Parts: sequence; C-alpha cells; structure tokens
Amino acid sequence: MLTRHIDRPRTEGTTIAEQILKNRSKFLHFLFCGIIISSFIGCDSPNAKKQPYETLVFNVDETQLEPPVVDTTLRIKIAAPKNWKKIDDSMLTQVINKLGTQLTLEEGQVVPRWIFLNENSRSMCVVSELKGLEIAPDETLIKTLTTTYQNQFPKATVRQAIFMKDAFRIHQLMVVAADFVRIKLICDAPETLVFAVDYHIPKDVYQTKLRAIESSIGSINLIQK
Repeated sequence: MLTRHIDRPRTEGTTIAEQILKNRSKFLHFLFCGIIISSFIGCDSPNAKKQPYETLVFNVDETQLEPPVVDTTLRIKIAAPKNWKKIDDSMLTQVINKLGTQLTLEEGQVVPRWIFLNENSRSMCVVSELKGLEIAPDETLIKTLTTTYQNQFPKATVRQAIFMKDAFRIHQLMVVAADFVRIKLICDAPETLVFAVDYHIPKDVYQTKLRAIESSIGSINLIQK
C-alpha cells in the first residue's frame, strides 16, 4: 500500500511526487518479482499424448470489472477486477528494468504486457507473453510448476488443474499461503501466443475479491481478426 510519511523530512531536491513514484515502484517490484521468480521452468514435449480436459464456464459480473483491455499482440482481451488500475507504460518499464534477467527462462522469456494494481488492497494482476514456449497437452508442465511452488512456499497449499475455457487450454496453479493467495494461469489456444495471467491477493482480502477475480478470468477472450 502506498504510504506518505508526512512526519519525516524530505530529502533535499526530492519532490513528494518523486517519493510516491519511488515507493510505488518498490511495491510493484516486490509483488511482481514474487510472481516471476515462481514462474515455470522447462516445457513439455510437443509429441506428448493429448488428454481430454473439462470445460469450465465462468460467471462474469461486469459490475465487478474494469473496462476490458485489448491486446492485439496476444489477440486477447481481458478485464481486471474493479478498481485494479492499469499502471502506465513508464512505470511498467521501470519494473521490468529492475527485474532484469529474472524475466529470462531456460526455454524462453517472460514479457510483461499489462500490470493492474489495487494499491489499497495490495493486489495485482500481471498479463505476460511467454516467448519461445510451447505447451504440449499433457500434465508435465503442471507437475513441474507444482513442485516449483511447493519448494518456494513449503508451508503453503498448492492446488493444480488443467481445463478448457472457450478456445483456451489453461494450466492453473493456486497457492494459498499464510498471508497471500496466488493464482497463475498459463493459457494457449491455436489462435494466440502462449501467455500467463497472474493474480496476487493478500489472504485477508481474498474472499471479498473472489467474485471479481472469477469475473476477470471469465473475461479472457479471443479477439477477432
């Protein structure tokens, strides 16, 4: 959460706006870094045997959402939960630059496209392109992801699932820790590039945000050419 320390003297030559920008950048870096370092490693064999998946339907309550953002590169649109505001391009660039090589994976690269932030609840959603990654239709990737999260958060509960939503096949990891809930969705479809959507929510507000998060996931759709 953004905090202004009005009882402390400002450093000479530093404006209040600059201090706010610095604090906000650190906050974004902290959350985003946690999402990226827990990202997957490796990929599945493209010759893996195809498995059937359950199709899930999400109930979308548009009153719980921000206006949708259209990504012509990924060929998708997505709406963030209400009051989760898209950070501007300059702030996104600052966060990416601070993370540096952490955005590089063994099999590809994480390229953040959008970051949506609710500073009051300290919640965040990150939409990223996963360059150079192919996801075969088996469970190897989801098992690798589960092990990665369990090693990183040994006291957390990690749940996994693979399902279909419209044209998308989605690998989902849900991490429930003592102080946060993290939902990672890795999505692919014949018409799109592989991309990830990460939701990071403090545990104490998760239940109040659940309906909005479900609506946000349900808002992920292809855009027509």
